[in-house]
Amino acid sequence: MDIEARLEQISTVILQLDDSKVPRNIRRGAKESVELWLLNKNKEMDVRIAMTQSKLEELGQDPNIPMEYGTLVFQINTALEQLLAEIL
Repeated sequence: MDIEARLEQISTVILQLDDSKVPRNIRRGAKESVELWLLNKNKEMDVRIAMTQSKLEELGQDPNIPMEYGTLVFQINTALEQLLAEIL
């Protein structure tokens, strides 16, 4: 599977944060990280992945994020880290 297809899959998982149990600022941040960084083909691949990781890390450290979604963010960041290691 190519990198773009894997990024699409990861973006689908990130968008699972769009849940009423998740505070609005975290939902908005997750959506922005996908639209502005992860799927933005105008940027370099490594920058897209690294910036998405950074944004998600910020969201995951928010004290208002429900525990199960904090775990999801950690798992997404792990997958992004593996992708980044593959392309570098």
